[in-house]
Amino acid sequence: MKRTKILSLVLSVSLAASVLAGCGKKAAQDNTSNNQAAPGKKVEISILMGKPEVAKQFEEMLAEYNKESNNAKITMIPLAGQNAYEKMTSLYASGNAPTIMMVGQEFGSFKDKYLDLSNESWVKNAMEGTLDYVKVDNKVLGMPVTVEAFGFIYNKKVLDEAVGGNFDPASIKTTKDLEDLFKKIEAKGKKAIHISPMDWSLGAHFTNVFFTTQSQNRDERHKFMADLKAGKVSLKDNKQFNGWLDTFDVMKKYNSAKASPLAPQYEEGPEKLGTGEVGLWFMGNWAYPQIKELDASGEYGFLPVPISNNAADYGNSQISVGVPSYWCVDASQSSKEQQEEAKKFLNWLVNDKKGQEIYVNSLNFIPVYTNFNAKPTDPLSNNILQYMSSKQTLEWMNTYYPADGWPKMGASMQKYLVDKIDRAGLISEFETYWKTAK
Repeated sequence: MKRTKILSLVLSVSLAASVLAGCGKKAAQDNTSNNQAAPGKKVEISILMGKPEVAKQFEEMLAEYNKESNNAKITMIPLAGQNAYEKMTSLYASGNAPTIMMVGQEFGSFKDKYLDLSNESWVKNAMEGTLDYVKVDNKVLGMPVTVEAFGFIYNKKVLDEAVGGNFDPASIKTTKDLEDLFKKIEAKGKKAIHISPMDWSLGAHFTNVFFTTQSQNRDERHKFMADLKAGKVSLKDNKQFNGWLDTFDVMKKYNSAKASPLAPQYEEGPEKLGTGEVGLWFMGNWAYPQIKELDASGEYGFLPVPISNNAADYGNSQISVGVPSYWCVDASQSSKEQQEEAKKFLNWLVNDKKGQEIYVNSLNFIPVYTNFNAKPTDPLSNNILQYMSSKQTLEWMNTYYPADGWPKMGASMQKYLVDKIDRAGLISEFETYWKTAK
């Protein structure tokens, strides 16, 4: 009797498994079917866009591309308050992976899901070194989006008034020089600096400075990061870290939002700078489209973030410049048709005349491809090119942070910004994070 019951149970389980397998197979087939375009219907592809500051311009570009394309309809997926790692994890888990995604330090966590782009025409035009980060087993798994830079963006009109003449950016070489400039700006009735408190700005961009100024030698500064992760670094005794934090203390002292440091939204930065309410704003060139809306004829440039009062120290005359992100194409959940249309769009963006013009003049991207005919005309892009040509640049080491690196450090920086923790507390949180980072 027991044997009969067991046999019956086995048969029941097997039958149930067969039904479930059949349902699963049908669901998979339905999913694949949904990804295939019907005859005469456009292929629908999606792009995860990680740059909300140019989302409006990007939407306008997609609308124009969709009108011209006979085969594709592209929609944009915003981050909607999440970081790229969280958003991608969620979308992949739900079976709704974007066809194209903008990735930075998330690259390594998802690299097994990306399409090989090695044979695309833009690969041969990519500037030297810009593909290194996304090469895996001799395959190119990502397309560089642009070159970007960050530092103190200054409104030259405000600074000219502060110094009583023609402001010379080369005059700011130390933390003391910077504070003296802040004092002069405030003496004219303006606010010296605006600090945007977003975790990505403080945790990815601002922290980059103390990592990359550890040494002019790339191997040595990357060893510093590895040693920090291994628990071999004492930030309390690190000269560059303490000098960097000294500068942040000066920024806090003169912050335009000192009364409520975490209150400002991103949009307040370009507004305050573009209207001349403040003289400087720590941010990157991606902000220029918003600044331009307020002050199209204004002169703007970058100042480095000094880390000491010795003008000769590495970092005091350099700004952070690098490839912040890459376009990657999904190979695990997207159909062949979607993948092909994704590649066509990316090629259009950097090879087509109209695509290049939008890339440079609307998105304000700085080309990282040798075949570009369209050239940047905005002051920030040209200032970056000047720093690049004079080799006064710092590496973007934040690209090598763990996926949760900048959110974690950004949260600690926010606490420090509002004096919830002191220097010792910040050091403790940073060191604890890096010792446990994956």
